[in-house]
Amino acid sequence: MFWPSYAIVVMVLLLALVGACGQVVYLDDAIFTPEVIGTAAVPLSESEEVALLADERTACTIDSYESQVRCVDVEGTVIGAFGRIGEGPGEFARPVYLTRGEEGTVGVVDPELSRFTVFEPTGAYLSDVTLRGRLFDPLPSFGTVVSGLSLDYMAMLGGETSGSLMTRFDVNISSGELVREGGSPRGPWDVECGQAVYGIPDRAEGWVFVACEGHLIFIGDEGNATVLRAPMYVPELPNARDVARYKEELMAFQIGLGLPPPPDIAERLESYRVTPKHYYLSTAHQLVDNNNRYWIATQRDTYEWSYLDVYENAKYVKSVKVRGRLRAFDVVRSTLVVLVYRQVGEDNADGIPGRTLNWYDIGDLRLSR
Repeated sequence: MFWPSYAIVVMVLLLALVGACGQVVYLDDAIFTPEVIGTAAVPLSESEEVALLADERTACTIDSYESQVRCVDVEGTVIGAFGRIGEGPGEFARPVYLTRGEEGTVGVVDPELSRFTVFEPTGAYLSDVTLRGRLFDPLPSFGTVVSGLSLDYMAMLGGETSGSLMTRFDVNISSGELVREGGSPRGPWDVECGQAVYGIPDRAEGWVFVACEGHLIFIGDEGNATVLRAPMYVPELPNARDVARYKEELMAFQIGLGLPPPPDIAERLESYRVTPKHYYLSTAHQLVDNNNRYWIATQRDTYEWSYLDVYENAKYVKSVKVRGRLRAFDVVRSTLVVLVYRQVGEDNADGIPGRTLNWYDIGDLRLSR
């Protein structure tokens, strides 16, 4: 006798998951939950970068409090812990970003020194190059050239559409020579709630932009745009855990600058509390993998589980469900590595959750319908 109400609920859910392109996400095959194949504890850090190296078994994170990079393998063994405060070779003022080398090396971007340094995962120093202020946020991998993006904050805040929101720089890691500089495609695009917020290039000449209210903008090689609303996006207000986490982030930012708590913290928390959450976890939590598939970490249920939505050819095809509260991720071929916060337990007397790297084998991930 409960079947009719159950059927109505299912139909409502299905209708809620109809994207702007008109496709329905079927609940029985939309979620892929891989098994954890390895795990390793890593130190707390203000940086949430992670680079999975080319061998698929080793991943590196930044320990900002020690100004070090730490690389561990899938068994949890520390392969290398390297770096220290300074301005000499292999030293850092403030390591912030990681990127993986095509030969299994790790690259570290230090914005304060405007320097890009290459290491072996063991910590052996290989080379460095001055970026001359060009590079801010690197793309996930590099070879003889390292590529990075800068955001035009004035264009973003002012809603301008006549200029490029993003600029891509390609720098030769041996000479420091700028071999390419180019702006992202210019809008406007057909997004009713506003313009694009942030974008990344794909592996050809296209781009993907995140926008407001769950919208994504896929720009093809020829400049053709596909605008869709993420099928798995459902507007929802932050819950108590989200608000508490946002407060933690505000406080950590101020503490990191050596400042007291912001005086308007109550107003900022109230504004956050009544504003629907973004579809994306943050603008940094997205990448294009080796197969030119677009991955984006979402705001959906980031406590015991987290979800990564995957798109191929400007279409949503699958969500990957992983354990823990996701803070960063990387994908190399059939391996996914995720940096998560563990839930606070008896071993966290200070109430601060630890961080863990989890490896997943995604070889069984089938994206085509």
